[in-house]
Amino acid sequence: MTRLVPIRLPKSAAEALAAQAELDAEYRAGGTDLQERRAHEHEPRALVDLRDLEAFGDIEPDAGGLRIGAGASLQRVADHPAVRTSWPGVAEACGALGTPQVRAVATLGGNLAQAPRCWYYRHPDHSCLRKGGDACLARGGDHLWHVCFDTDPCAAPHPSTAALALLAYEAEVELALPAGSAAPEAPPKRERVPVEAVLATDALTQIHPSALLTAVHLGAPLPRERSAYVRASSRALAEWALVEVCVRLRLGADGVVDFARVTVGAVAPTPLRLTAVEQAVVGQPASPERFEAAAALATAGAKPLPMTGYKLELLAGAVLTALELARDGRPSPDTIAPAPLGDAELSEPASQGDR
Repeated sequence: MTRLVPIRLPKSAAEALAAQAELDAEYRAGGTDLQERRAHEHEPRALVDLRDLEAFGDIEPDAGGLRIGAGASLQRVADHPAVRTSWPGVAEACGALGTPQVRAVATLGGNLAQAPRCWYYRHPDHSCLRKGGDACLARGGDHLWHVCFDTDPCAAPHPSTAALALLAYEAEVELALPAGSAAPEAPPKRERVPVEAVLATDALTQIHPSALLTAVHLGAPLPRERSAYVRASSRALAEWALVEVCVRLRLGADGVVDFARVTVGAVAPTPLRLTAVEQAVVGQPASPERFEAAAALATAGAKPLPMTGYKLELLAGAVLTALELARDGRPSPDTIAPAPLGDAELSEPASQGDR
């Protein structure tokens, strides 16, 4: 039975940090992950609800790029004109996951910081490595949806779809950290780190136990770049990806690729950047033969588990499809699409996904 827990509703990041430290609480924003875990008997000591944090869901221009508040819903990110025009891979990824109902509530920050989706981790009667046990139970059990790049004691793949798109765009995340002052009203320290710095196991709490993810920063896109997002899943809607790929390409006037970024998710403990695939296409014509040869390199270094070998073929096929879609897509403009007038009116209550 779900028990009642103390809840704080701070108005500022400073208040949120102070409440978390005082109560040893978990942050809650959209709550889509946290509520599901509570249904499986995960009970936080207390909650710091972020819905009322000032400007937590705002999306605004930022030094040639874009600042997306961590409390922006995934649907809002997917629909935002500037994101769709200048960072379409991010828009496609955020618009592809979950259901419309989930995307309307879950947030960008919560998608990055959600807990693993491994059924052993989430089962109340199992004690796996992540819960203080002695072994990864998936390795000797059902790991059909787990990693095929086996690089960590835990075999669960990273669950964030937004993460691989943000990695492709070399995004940074903004963190609020305690100022170190005894005064609870002291303004927090702000720190920006590459998105990959917060994707490893317990990375946020290793930076600081009270670390609060407040925003994502996207740098200016390259002129005339193209992108694509592709996922393979067991059904079209409301399903976790088996493999997913985000590709950015830029072609010269001669049809030769002069820039490439290829990132993949759902195959490893963190999203991966496939530098071998990138190197195989840069400086080469964007031909079917070249792309097929490059896609074959997508599985280099893979170490599948006994039940995840099928992901290798899926991954190579998804990378090839994404390369082709990016090549044939519409180039981005030379300038960033401005946010529409009245964008603040579109802001939802700051219901950030959850941690």
